[in-house]
Amino acid sequence: MTEPLNWSITTEQSATSTSDLAKIAATNGAPSGSAFLAIEQTAGRGRHGRHWVSQKGGMYLSVLLRPSLPVNHWFGLSFAASLAVLEAVRGQLANHLSFADMPQTGLKWPNDVIVAGGKISGILLEVENKALIVGSGVNLAPVGQVGSHNIAPIALADIWPDGAGDLPQPYDLATAYLDRLAIWYDRFCQSGFGPIRDAWLENALFLGQRVAVQCDTKALSGVFHDLGMDGTMLLLDDSGQTRHITTGDVKLLGS
Repeated sequence: MTEPLNWSITTEQSATSTSDLAKIAATNGAPSGSAFLAIEQTAGRGRHGRHWVSQKGGMYLSVLLRPSLPVNHWFGLSFAASLAVLEAVRGQLANHLSFADMPQTGLKWPNDVIVAGGKISGILLEVENKALIVGSGVNLAPVGQVGSHNIAPIALADIWPDGAGDLPQPYDLATAYLDRLAIWYDRFCQSGFGPIRDAWLENALFLGQRVAVQCDTKALSGVFHDLGMDGTMLLLDDSGQTRHITTGDVKLLGS
């Protein structure tokens, strides 16, 4: 049985990456629940080694976990973390907006958090010294377009309602996120990926729609049909075959 998480947050003004801090802690035997928050990162990174813009004004957090399930099941915590970020961001918006004024929010496979059509957050999993490092970044202050992403970045500041007061501070958003992550982590350790998959699908963008997927040098298109129990995207391609996509960039195609 997994012990309840007791989060311990270490805050740094600047770091190359919060995941670098978590990796050092893992090597030194830090317990599950150790979390590292930076006000800015000088070498933040996302999936496929992409640079993540990390100037002051964002929430840059990595947590160290030691799941009891086998390593080949740990992928599920990427989906759990994206759900936790989504719920934390929704909670902040719901405190200041009516239901009718809430922007569309959802999850883009595999683990991007989308608000009002823009990417507000992403998740990166790394393994170090038998520990799982879950890195997350949430744009609070505005950021510019970076690289050639198919969905532009967005920040909470871009949709923050007039008269709502100051934006949440990184530490406050981090604690809201960790509260939700603790719940999903417990469900994962007790019941595996199934409950997380179900919740992720309830919040999935592009499900049942035609998408293009860029997989390294190969491009595929078809209907986003389902999410596999191994975290793969099940794509019903244009020839009628079901393909299991393990990695790639997804873009919605026009009707």
